[in-house]
Amino acid sequence: MDTNELFEINDLNNISIEEFDGSKIYYMDNFYKNPDDVKSFINLYNADLWKKNEKPSLNGDAFIDRRHFIKDENFLKVTSQLSSLLNLDCNYPSYIMTNCTLFRDKDFNDYQNNYWFPHIDPCHVALIYFDENEGPGTNLYERIEKDINPHPEHFAPWRPKSKYNIIKTLYSKYNRLIIFDGQHFLHGMSIVDDTFFNIERMNQAIFFDN
Repeated sequence: MDTNELFEINDLNNISIEEFDGSKIYYMDNFYKNPDDVKSFINLYNADLWKKNEKPSLNGDAFIDRRHFIKDENFLKVTSQLSSLLNLDCNYPSYIMTNCTLFRDKDFNDYQNNYWFPHIDPCHVALIYFDENEGPGTNLYERIEKDINPHPEHFAPWRPKSKYNIIKTLYSKYNRLIIFDGQHFLHGMSIVDDTFFNIERMNQAIFFDN
C-alpha cells in the first residue's frame, strides 16, 4: 500500500493544553484526516502477543494483550510535527505501535475490585484512540499504599483498588489524541465494564524522550 498520503493529520493549532498537577496534558479531537484508513492499514498487519516470552504469563489465555510494530517512513510526518510541538525527540519515529487488548476470563479480570497495571513510562506518551465507543480511556493514579508485585506483568496485572487513588481519568473518543508525561503520572488503561470482553480495545502509542 502507498502510504505517502495516509498519515495526514489535522492542524495542531487545534490542540488544547491543560495544566494539571504541575504538568501539561495535551488534547486534540479529529487527529488524523482519514482515521478509518489508518486503522484499516494497521489491521493489515499481525500484532504479536506483548512480552510473549515472559514467564509465567496468562497473556493469550485469561486475556489478550497484542502490539503492532509497523515500520513506515511516511509516518515521520506525524512524529516530526509532534516532536516540534513538544520539543522532545520521538523514540521510534518511523514506527506505528499499538496497544490491543481483549479480556476473556471474567473471574480473573476483576475490574470491579482492581485496576489494570498502574505503571510509569520514562517518557511522554501520546495515545490516539481507535475505539468507537466514548468513555474512560486512561487513568492517572496516586499510590496510597505500597503495592509489591513480585510477578511478571502478564501474570498479575490487576492491582487492588485499595492501594491507588484515581487523580484523573482521560476520556477516549475515536481519533482523539492525548499526550501526557508518563514519568510524572502513574497511569494505566481504564476498564469499568464488560465492553472489552466483547470487542478489542485499540489505541496507537507514540513515545517521546523526556
